[in-house]
Amino acid sequence: MFWLLIYNIFLLPVVWLFFKIYSLFSEKVREGFKGRSEIFNELNNLLPKLDKKKKTVLIHSASLGEYQQALPFVEELLLKNYNIVLSFFSPSGYRNAKIPQGNIIKCYLPFDSKSKVRKFLSAVSPSTIIFMRYDLWLNILNEGKQKNSRLYLVNARYDEKDFTWNFPVISSFKKYLYGMLDKIFVIDEYDEKNYSGKLKNYETEIIKVGDSKFERVYESSKKIQAKKIIDEKITGGKKIFVIGSSWKDDEDIILPALNKIALHEENLLTFLVPHEPKETKIKAIENYIESNYFNLKTIRYSHLQNYSYQNVIIVDTIGILYSLYSIAYASYVGGGHKTGLHNILEPAIFNMPVFFSNKVKNSDEDEIMISKGPGILVTDTKDFYKSFRKIFSSKHLRDSIGEKSKFVFENNLGIAKKVISIIG
Repeated sequence: MFWLLIYNIFLLPVVWLFFKIYSLFSEKVREGFKGRSEIFNELNNLLPKLDKKKKTVLIHSASLGEYQQALPFVEELLLKNYNIVLSFFSPSGYRNAKIPQGNIIKCYLPFDSKSKVRKFLSAVSPSTIIFMRYDLWLNILNEGKQKNSRLYLVNARYDEKDFTWNFPVISSFKKYLYGMLDKIFVIDEYDEKNYSGKLKNYETEIIKVGDSKFERVYESSKKIQAKKIIDEKITGGKKIFVIGSSWKDDEDIILPALNKIALHEENLLTFLVPHEPKETKIKAIENYIESNYFNLKTIRYSHLQNYSYQNVIIVDTIGILYSLYSIAYASYVGGGHKTGLHNILEPAIFNMPVFFSNKVKNSDEDEIMISKGPGILVTDTKDFYKSFRKIFSSKHLRDSIGEKSKFVFENNLGIAKKVISIIG
């Protein structure tokens, strides 16, 4: 009762006030407040669409990335004829999540006050609540337990940099929070050992199963391979290099090398996919290349009807990066200098060398890719130029590196089926 009282009397009001003030400066946070104000009206319209004879599973994802990891579990639950309610904390997750067909609805997770959570769980009435990766909230855990819902955390990763696990007083709250879960499904032995140690005085069961992110990428690749998004008159006879989700820091390293390589390699065709393909960003890239790299000639993806042998296609639309990876000879994934590396598993599933930088650490896929073989770490332009020239000039070397991608995905498939079979 101690932490429930502290949380509801002191901590929760502070959290609410923080987000309320932050909303004055953030359109995204304002959108979240507006969406939460409409939760129960939306549920009144959506819940009747679910089959009342079936049990309901609530799956909570903080944002879109976690939802992508949840999809394999969603598909398995649909096979078992559950109703599924998908909840989100982030407006971007709620807004952009595409829902499979079936007995599924989506909504925001309400602010974690006792009254709102109680009303929410009474309306949804889930027999099971699954949290993806993190984003646990004390009142929804407590109310879920009071209503005899089974509580699970899936794809859990123990973060050694998270000081709250070891900080006095805060660690007590953290352990209490995680200790309310029935089961935690972790990724590897490291996570299993650490969670077991931290929660040794709780009845929470720790189960090592792997990461569904690999499974999601694998299943998506089977659908992507059938798509044709570029006229073969443009790509025919070319070796395709895809720069995915790039920031300026990535472009400053890669473009000088490509400019030099273009002197010798006429059949290299590069697709440059900026992280945010806004008009200002696209225009800045065009001007930057035109002013500094005379061997690189650009055209926008949206202007390909006017293609005349340019060697850099700047992608000014969203939603085709994954398809571009499927036709690539090699790829570079951005973000490692700025906000954290974007998804390097997406190109890897198509069996190719994957270049990336990792100055900003946000996952462990980079270490897996390097240790297994298909990942190539880039530190500067000179380093990239040497590695790329070797791979570009030797298809045998390229194929031998790409072939090692299979070791990245082995033992990481079938995770959703395993977890759902345990959950029942």
